[in-house]
Order: sequence, then structure tokens, then C-alpha cells
Amino acid sequence: MGLEKAVEKLDKYFKRLEMGKAQEIKPSHIKKVIFKLEAKAQLLQAELAETDKESKKQRLKRKLEMVQEQQDRARWLETKIHTP
Repeated sequence: MGLEKAVEKLDKYFKRLEMGKAQEIKPSHIKKVIFKLEAKAQLLQAELAETDKESKKQRLKRKLEMVQEQQDRARWLETKIHTP
């Protein structure tokens, strides 16, 4: 699952939550998205550490910030699913 797919899944889960269909969201699916986002964050951090070019560093930092925002969203959603 790529980064775009993970974000799409989160968006879909948030729409379900808004429509009152949170019971259809499985906690294991959210955990999988969180795992994928964590893996992507680690890859971006490693690539950032290896990069010397400033423009690429800036681009990687923006991607990393976006991934961290998505992780926060996923964790928030996970807490909403576990509490009725």
C-alpha cells in the first residue's frame, strides 16, 4: 500500500465515521494503515539522512510532515473506533 492509498483509505474511514457507520471499520484495518505510515516515515527519514541536496531535503521534509499528520489522523480514528 503506497502513501496515496493509505491516505485514501483513511479518508474513506473518516467518511464512514461521519455517516455513523463506524462499526463497519475494523480496528485491524486501521492498524495496518498505521503500520504502513510508520514504515513510510522511516523510509523518508532514512532518505533524508542520506540526502545532501537542499531542495530534495525540503521536499522530503514536507512529505514526512504529511505522513506524520496522517499518522495522527489514523491514531485519532483508532481511538474513536475503540470507544463507543
